[in-house]
Amino acid sequence: MSDRDLAVRREAVYRLLEAIDVVEPSRAVLTRAAQPLPTELGTLDAIHLATALLWHEGSGAELVMAPHDGALSTAARACGLRTIGAP
Repeated sequence: MSDRDLAVRREAVYRLLEAIDVVEPSRAVLTRAAQPLPTELGTLDAIHLATALLWHEGSGAELVMAPHDGALSTAARACGLRTIGAP
């Protein structure tokens, strides 16, 4: 890969990272993750979904999740969130 191509790709990654909000797990997130969800999820997926739901509720901004698997995608859609990627 040429230096120019590498620079273009790195720039794209940095722009993407600037558009992402990083949310630290908090007691509120863990409490929400422990509550019943519309579909069965493992612990980490429940934490991801709870984080997304709380962020969405707190910001009012549109949220698009890019879940890594079908179970999290299904649960997110069941909660009214838009998803891309996983089925």
